[in-house]
Amino acid sequence: MTEQNRFLGLACAIGAQLCWGAFPLYVHLLRSVDSVDFVAHRIVWAFSFLAICVYIGRFVSQPLLPSWKEAKGLVKNGEVCGSLCLAAIMILINWLTFVWAVNHDHKVDASLGYYICPHVVVLLGVVFLRERLNLTQWIAVALTAVGVVLMARSATSLPLIAIAIALSFAMYAMVKKKVAASPLGGLLIETGFLLLPAMTYLYFRWPADGLLLEPWWANVLLVGSGLATIVPLALYATGIKHIRLTTMGQLQYLAPTIQFLIGVLIFNEAFDWNRIIGFIFVWIGVILFMFALLSLRPTKIETVDGDAENVNDG
Repeated sequence: MTEQNRFLGLACAIGAQLCWGAFPLYVHLLRSVDSVDFVAHRIVWAFSFLAICVYIGRFVSQPLLPSWKEAKGLVKNGEVCGSLCLAAIMILINWLTFVWAVNHDHKVDASLGYYICPHVVVLLGVVFLRERLNLTQWIAVALTAVGVVLMARSATSLPLIAIAIALSFAMYAMVKKKVAASPLGGLLIETGFLLLPAMTYLYFRWPADGLLLEPWWANVLLVGSGLATIVPLALYATGIKHIRLTTMGQLQYLAPTIQFLIGVLIFNEAFDWNRIIGFIFVWIGVILFMFALLSLRPTKIETVDGDAENVNDG
């Protein structure tokens, strides 16, 4: 892997986490919309924007845009199509579980799930993809694990919601790591799998007095939820192609930390000492992990044709 690709992967991965971290502010502006309705709209509008990208790709030579040729190839490839179908199911479970948790006053369990998720991602990378961690990185993982355990002590019962959120997104990450599809091309197929159920749901939920919301700008935000869905997922899919799953796992602490700060500083949500101390442990671990990652120096190896290639553990 070249140093340029590694930097691109890190930049895209961090960008995705920043988008997801700030997403509660976007959802708060649409708090009058039923949560499941909101998820269905995200699917419909995300697919719509991706379909527009496919159409534009017919006239503009841009490698980032999905193409109709690629989409047909992905659908015809049974293995890839099956992987993307699994990814669609995992992300749907993740969205719906999070929505249900928020609507039924399980916000602590939901936030805990996104703190547990990076550990599951790191574990999957080590076990299934045989990625290796050095001693400093293992210490960093251990510190973040202590922080997660401390945060879990705030939960009043077995955090099944948190486990569902963590497992669903970790599985999504591993599938996206291995699937041979462009970021937006893969998203097009994923949202395509979810499109019919989402449209069917919205059809039966169509209000008798019309579909438009008040105030008018809420309709703009609802349509914009498609872009708010595509952008971070595309960044995530791009990033995970260029960095290790274990590295992505540690970066995933950014989003719940931003959400934690938004909840405490903007929405004045309560927090206890377990969460404060856990937060400190998590971030010491994240900083240590990133220090270990950035301190790695690429080495030169000889390829078959004699050219030198940069490799590192990022």
